[in-house]
Amino acid sequence: MSLTGNLEDLPLLDIIQIVSFSKKTGYLTIRASSGLGAIVFHDGFVVASFTWDTAPIDPRTLPPPGERRQLLEARMGIALEQLVRLREGQFDFSLTTEVPQIVGGRDITPETLDLGINPQELLLNLARGIDEDRRDSSAAIEASFAQPSDEALAATPVPPVAEEAAGDEWEAPAESESEAPPAFPEEEPPEPVAGPPTMGPAPAPAPGEITASGPPAVPEAAPPVAPARTSIRTILLVDDEEDVRQALGESFKTGGYEVFGADGPAAAAKAAQRLRQRGGAFLLVTDLGMPTTGGASFQGGFEVVKRLWKMNLRPPVLMMTDRLSSALGARARQMGVSRFVFKPSLSKLDPEQYRADLQAFAGKLLSDVFPGLGSAPAPQPATEPQKRRVPAAAAIDVRESADELRQLQKLLEELRRPGDASRISQLVMRMAREFFERAILFLVKDDEMRGLGGFGSAPRGESLHLLVREVAIPLAEPSVFHDVAHGRKRWSGPLPAGRWSQHLLGRIGAFRSTQVALFPLVSHRETMALLFGDNPETGRELGRMDVLDVFINQAGVALENAFLQRKLAALEQRS
Repeated sequence: MSLTGNLEDLPLLDIIQIVSFSKKTGYLTIRASSGLGAIVFHDGFVVASFTWDTAPIDPRTLPPPGERRQLLEARMGIALEQLVRLREGQFDFSLTTEVPQIVGGRDITPETLDLGINPQELLLNLARGIDEDRRDSSAAIEASFAQPSDEALAATPVPPVAEEAAGDEWEAPAESESEAPPAFPEEEPPEPVAGPPTMGPAPAPAPGEITASGPPAVPEAAPPVAPARTSIRTILLVDDEEDVRQALGESFKTGGYEVFGADGPAAAAKAAQRLRQRGGAFLLVTDLGMPTTGGASFQGGFEVVKRLWKMNLRPPVLMMTDRLSSALGARARQMGVSRFVFKPSLSKLDPEQYRADLQAFAGKLLSDVFPGLGSAPAPQPATEPQKRRVPAAAAIDVRESADELRQLQKLLEELRRPGDASRISQLVMRMAREFFERAILFLVKDDEMRGLGGFGSAPRGESLHLLVREVAIPLAEPSVFHDVAHGRKRWSGPLPAGRWSQHLLGRIGAFRSTQVALFPLVSHRETMALLFGDNPETGRELGRMDVLDVFINQAGVALENAFLQRKLAALEQRS
């Protein structure tokens, strides 16, 4: 039996399956850029495995036979996790009559199992691990665009705000009215601590910060000074979906916050009253899209803020939404909302994926949003669309000179550093700015691509970063987007005619664009995202795309490595 080839053509999981099902004895060597790895088989069972990172075992340090198998299985698990995720490399299977003692000049006798690992169990565990990484990668990419950029909000025109819709009004419930208790925690808040009986008005905003221009709070004599917002460690979490409150609440508590939950505006007011009696500041994290108390509107998040206003409470407000328009943004500014974030919503029909999305989203809030809430400069309304204009000549020079290679090298070095999906996504968009006047990153999930964010021109002076959140294109129907996502190969040229090409340009505007480029971001052998780029301002043709193609490919590898390192660390802890 001879089996030789390239991992690009035949994934390692398939090779293991072939050798296992044929019940062969021998060894499979994998030569990658990092070094040599191997998997050893006996009658189709895996008895040993190592990589370039696996230190040889000194036979004198081996534990007793009862503990030896556990140690060797743990070492093999770490090696196999690395090997099955390789995209590139040469493989060669050598058939033997007995289990070899030397592979690649390495004595593997001390690290070989007497009884091998069941191949079916092995394949199932490895495939499950890759599926989990794909799910977590998708969640992390979406979470990296959770917070609208200040540039995007600044570019969003703020029209005059009309009178509030008739459904938004509410009557304060009678004292005897029953209200749902907070969802987090189940026990009552502790007794009041020493301090002021109420939270006074919010401190004066920093220059450029979003402020509330709505009804002022009732003035108090000698109002107390609120603590610095970055020191707030209590969260009032309001969302009408129990699974959302539970997933976010658990993540926030793990991040060191005390969390109190409510399932609607009335319960939020009750929880806020208890927090005020206890004393101390809190952060309000509320969903926008939930029913109001009377059920006449689905913007209950605004009602939560108004209820707290009437209680003379002005906490920093983080509002979650799955969409954002200029009208909603304008109203939020008037109500003193500090930040908007995009809550994941694409995977509600898949409970495991949805929970992963929510956990990644919560991690993004903990790391990037909460620490600076109230201190980061907020965007100001723009009277004209803010566009990034790049002179055509300068852009062409970048592509045709050695500068592009230096930029590629610089960003590739950043990709190789330990990081997360958020930083990788940002690097992709930074690189895209060197090649396009407009670019959009689409998330690929559940056979659909949906816009996450972007930069460049948009119709009617809208923010492209916000506009693309409303763009969704199915990938089950024939289109150039389907071809790129499923074929995992880049495409460039005039956008082919078709229903979904017309739909996209109808939403984002064609302007003077004559050519477009589509790049798949492939991770774990699946397309996780699509990068769209064109030149709508100058209409110039696209330049060479080889450098960007290399970078997008390496971004997918970096995404895999980010999750692989996390998994390997967990395996090492267990061993």
